Amino acid sequence: MDLHPDDHDELMHGSSILEMWRRSDHAVQVAEELMRMHGGTVPMSELLWLGAESFLPRPWNAGRAPEPVDAAVQVYNRWRRLEERRLQRREQAGESS
Repeated sequence: MDLHPDDHDELMHGSSILEMWRRSDHAVQVAEELMRMHGGTVPMSELLWLGAESFLPRPWNAGRAPEPVDAAVQVYNRWRRLEERRLQRREQAGESS
């Protein structure tokens, strides 16, 4: 992935909770588990990772984040529900046209 120089600097040295979480061992372990759940070596979708980023940094910073495997399962299940709803809406839109 190509990062803009400003984005790279923020990722490597940013002080927001999100950026600190992205550099943490917890984030690495969650990412590994999400990739395993999503198909091994296939890169996970941006939507799946955005779900982790929206859900995990604050509890992690407060010391209350679930273990990486549990966190990955929660994020993956939320993502699957969203995907199922998206597919249902597409099917309903197709039937009504």
